[in-house]
Amino acid sequence: MLNLLPFLTLRDLADIGFLTIVAYHLYIWFRRTRALRVLIGLLLLGIIYSLAKIWGLFLTTWVFQILWQVLVILLLILFQSEIRQVLERVSPLRYLRARKRTVSGSLSRDIAETAFDMARSRTGALIVISRESDPSEFLNGGHKIMALPEPILIKTIFDHHTPAHDGAMVITDGRISIVGCILPLSAKDNIPDRFGTRHRAALGLAERTDAVCVVVSEERSEVSTVVGETITVWETPEALALELDSLLRPP
Repeated sequence: MLNLLPFLTLRDLADIGFLTIVAYHLYIWFRRTRALRVLIGLLLLGIIYSLAKIWGLFLTTWVFQILWQVLVILLLILFQSEIRQVLERVSPLRYLRARKRTVSGSLSRDIAETAFDMARSRTGALIVISRESDPSEFLNGGHKIMALPEPILIKTIFDHHTPAHDGAMVITDGRISIVGCILPLSAKDNIPDRFGTRHRAALGLAERTDAVCVVVSEERSEVSTVVGETITVWETPEALALELDSLLRPP
């Protein structure tokens, strides 16, 4: 292997560097999705196929060639949402959308302060803030509205006497777009018992999209965020506002 180094040209190094960057970004994009384990499995199958071809194992190579054709179709069907998210991320149009989706710091502060106000009054809440990926395909039910996320409106929606208080609120492009919707529950079995249904629902959506979920626990008067597979509990509204501002800032 080391003997090949003197023969590498600048073009070869650029080729290797390009593939390394692509592989790294694919890992970053898929690491928080259910497709990562499948990609690792496909990589192992690819290694086995390459070894079989090098060693001249005709039957094994033939079986793998047929298997790849079936796998491509299955992957397109099973992971269409993840594939669409990746294509959206590599699209140059995302930068145009990012400019339109600029979220002001006041939204982060309002959500943080409102969440802690509801925690003090033991009012449960689940607020979903969408980013690049569209979470609508994972939402069930709910009522579509279009309103500014004013603190008094958020508190009213999650009041125990309103019909939509048990569902989630979705904020898209700085506006409340859906209230009272149901999110998919996470299938993970290692979630701590102190986290309830709202946390499991937030985790179920965060595993599938890049949304930021803010959860208010009425039992423990606790505010937390769920991003990807990570649940973070916050002590102060100031710290939460800074985190939201960082997460929602366009690239």
